Amino acid sequence: MNYSMDNGSVRWDDVMLLDWRFDGFPGRVLWVDLSQGTVEAKEIPHDWLIESMGGKGLATRLLVEWDTTDYDAAMNLKHPVLDRVDTARHPTNPLLFMTGPYQASTVGSSGRAVVVTRSPLTDVYIDTYIGGNIGHVLRQAGWDGLFITGASNHLCRLEIVDGHAQLHDATELAGMTTWQVEQTLEGKGECLSIGPAGEHGVRIASPLTAGRRAAGRGGTGAAFGFKNLKAVTVKSTSKEEVRFASEASLKSAVKIQRQEMGLRRRSGDPFYAFGTSRGPIYASENGRMPTANYSSTNAMIPKFSELKVSGGQGGVVASDGSPVTITTELDAHELSGEHWHESLPDAKQSACCAPCPIACEAADRPTIDGEKIRKRPIHLNRVDRPEYETLAMLGSNLGLTSSLDVMDGNDACNRLGIDTISGGAALSIVCELVEHGWLPEHWADHFHAPFDFGRYKQGDVVPWQFGIPELPPLALAMLANSQPGDDGLFSVLAAGAVAFSEYVEKTTGHPATRLTAHCKGLDLPAWDPRGKRGNAMAYMTANVGASHMRAGYKEPTGLPNSSAVDLMEELIESQNSIVIRDSMILCAFAKGATPDRVMLDAWNAITGDTASWDDLMHRASIQWNLARSWNVEHWDRLGKNPIETDLLSWRLRKEPIPAGVAAGMVSFVDDQDEKACMEKYYSLRGWDENGRP
Repeated sequence: MNYSMDNGSVRWDDVMLLDWRFDGFPGRVLWVDLSQGTVEAKEIPHDWLIESMGGKGLATRLLVEWDTTDYDAAMNLKHPVLDRVDTARHPTNPLLFMTGPYQASTVGSSGRAVVVTRSPLTDVYIDTYIGGNIGHVLRQAGWDGLFITGASNHLCRLEIVDGHAQLHDATELAGMTTWQVEQTLEGKGECLSIGPAGEHGVRIASPLTAGRRAAGRGGTGAAFGFKNLKAVTVKSTSKEEVRFASEASLKSAVKIQRQEMGLRRRSGDPFYAFGTSRGPIYASENGRMPTANYSSTNAMIPKFSELKVSGGQGGVVASDGSPVTITTELDAHELSGEHWHESLPDAKQSACCAPCPIACEAADRPTIDGEKIRKRPIHLNRVDRPEYETLAMLGSNLGLTSSLDVMDGNDACNRLGIDTISGGAALSIVCELVEHGWLPEHWADHFHAPFDFGRYKQGDVVPWQFGIPELPPLALAMLANSQPGDDGLFSVLAAGAVAFSEYVEKTTGHPATRLTAHCKGLDLPAWDPRGKRGNAMAYMTANVGASHMRAGYKEPTGLPNSSAVDLMEELIESQNSIVIRDSMILCAFAKGATPDRVMLDAWNAITGDTASWDDLMHRASIQWNLARSWNVEHWDRLGKNPIETDLLSWRLRKEPIPAGVAAGMVSFVDDQDEKACMEKYYSLRGWDENGRP
C-alpha cells in the first residue's frame, strides 16, 4: 500500500480487510511519512511481538530499532525559550501510536492505547496512555499501531478504514478545539485530535479522543503539532479478522476478572463509585496533595516568606520547633468527588472505555431547553467529574477548594488539548512567583481576560493569584494560543513550568527553579514524594521522569524519615510488572481485579505463547533497560551524566513540608540516604555507578 496526499474521502469500494498475520497480533504498523505524504504497511517480525509483548514494549522496540531521527540535524535545533537543543521538534523524530494484545479482545478495562515518542517537554522517552475505543478499533482494522515520521508542509489528517489509509488536507480544521474536530469528523469513526495548544507547539499539549480522554503526559500533543497532523480517524467494518489462539481459554480468564470486578462493586469499593475523585481526602490526610504550587501538601496554604526557599526556617517536625504560619485552609472534602455528587444529584456514572465494568467516570445530566439529558453528554461544558490529578493540580495547587470550580479548568484542557497536570503546574508557578515578587520587570502580575467568564468581562484585569476560580480557563485559553519563542509571559510559559522557571531565573537572578516540582523535566503528578517513603525513587528511576503510574508498593511504606533502601527490590519488581500491564495494555485501575495469573492466562490464550510470569517479567526488564539506554545515548550526546538527570528538583529534595502529618519531611532522610538508594537500585538493575545499563 502506498497512497499520496488526497483531498477526497475513503470510498467504501476501496476498503479491504486485513488478515491478522499471527495469533493475537495483526503483525503490522501503518508507516506514515508526512514529509513524503505517503502511507504504507510495514510488517513486524513475530519474535519482536512476542518478546516485546505489544503496546509499550513493542513501541519501545520499534522506537529503537526503527528510529528515523536525523540526529546531526536535530542536534542543531535550538529550543525556542532556552539555550539548549530541541531534538523532539525535528521532523524526523518518530511518533508512535500503538495498541496491545488486550485491545480488540473481551478483557475488561482494555479500552486503551499508548503514544510513545521523544517528549517535546522533556526531550527524553515518553509513553503516555489514552482511553476510549480508538485502540480497539485500530486493532480490529488490522493494525498494531501507527509509526509516524516526517512533517507535512500544511495541516493534514489521517483517515483509516480497515486496510485503507489516506492523508487529507486539513486546513479547514485549523484553530479548532478537539471537540470541534470530533464534531466535524463525525461519521469517520473514532477520532484522535489536537486542539490549538498542539497546533501552536505548546509543550504541555495533549491529543484527545471521545471528548475527554487524553494521552496527557509529556506534551505529545505538540509532537502531533510539529508534524502538522491535526487528527487521525479510524473505522473498522468487521471483527472477523481478529484472531486468538484459544477463544475458550481467553473466555475463562476474562470470567475470573469479571467476577472479581463484580465482587468489588457489590462490596461497596469506593473506587467503583467515585473513581479517583475521592483522592483529595486521602492525599491531603497523608501529606501528599499539591497545594499552592507544591508549597504545601495538606490543603493548607503557608506564608510564603517563611518557607526555606524564601530564607525562612521552612517546615519542621512538630516537636522540633514552631510550624510555618498557615494563611488559608482549603476543604479537601469540598474538592472531592463525594462533594461533586452531593452538589449534582442528577450526575451518574458512565463507561467510556469499552469493555469496562468499572465505569470510573461520571457526568452530570443537566436539563437543557426543558429536556433532561439521558445519555452521557459529550462536548458539553460543566458535566464531567474531574479525576483526582485534575482536582489537585487545577484545584488545591491553584488554591481552589471546590470540585465544581475545577470543572471549568478541566473542560478548558479537554477542548484546548492541554495536560491538566502540567497545565496546573504552569499556572501555579506564575502565581507563586508573584507571591515572592520574582517576575521579570517587563511582565505584569496580571493578564487581561480573553473573553467574558464568571466575574470577569473581556479585557478585565485578572491577577495572578491563588484562589481565583476563573483563572484556569482564562489563562489556559491564553496559553493554548501562544507559541513558544517570543519574550511574552505566555509564550515562555508555553514551554512548560520548568523551562519557564529557568528563563525567569536567568532573567532576574531569583531562584525560580527552586519553585518547580519535577524529575527529568516532567512535572510532578499530584502525589508528593515528601509524604511517602520510597516514592522519590519511583519518580527518579522512571524513564519518563516524574510519573505516579510506573511503580507502586504493595503496602504503606510510611514517611521518608527512614531509608527506603530496603524497598528497592520491590520497586524494580513493580516497575517490571507495570511494563507488562502497559504492554498488554490494561487500564491501571483494573489491575487490582486482574491478578498476574489472569493476565498471564489471557496473554497465552490470545497469542498461543506458553510463557510463565517470570518469562514476562524478564521481557519487561529488557524493555525497561532498552528505554533507559535510549535516554542515556541522548544524554551522552548532550554531555550529561545520567545520575544527575535522575535527581528530583530542589523543592522536593530540600524544602521541608510546612504542615500536616508530613511536616518537616523531604524526599529522603538526607543526601547520603538518597545516594544509598540510588546505588542500591542501580546495582539491582545491573547498571554502573552512574546509572548506565
